[in-house]
Amino acid sequence: MGLLNSVLKVFVGDKTKKDLAGILPIITEINKHYDSYNSLTNDQLRDKTFGFKDLLNKNLNEIDGQVKKLKEEINQIEDIDHKENLYQQVDDLTTKIGEITA
Repeated sequence: MGLLNSVLKVFVGDKTKKDLAGILPIITEINKHYDSYNSLTNDQLRDKTFGFKDLLNKNLNEIDGQVKKLKEEINQIEDIDHKENLYQQVDDLTTKIGEITA
C-alpha cells in the first residue's frame, strides 16, 4: 500500500498540502486582524458583535426585499420564459443568502 500511496501522491498530489493551501490564506487574514481585536475590552467586542449582526441583517433584508419583489412580479406575468428567468434570479438570491449565513 505504501508504494501505491507514493505513486498516487506524485500524480494526484498530497491532500494535506491542498487543504493547507486553501486554509492558509484564511489564517493569514485572521492574523491581520488579531492585534486590533485582542486589545478590545469585552464591552467593545460585544459592541462589534452587535455591529456585525446589524450589518448582516441589513444585507439580508435587502436581499429578502429583492426576492419579494421578484415573487410579486412572477405572480403578475404570464410569459413562462420570463417567469423562468425570474425564478432563476430568486434561486440565485436564495443561494446568496445561504452563503452569507453559512
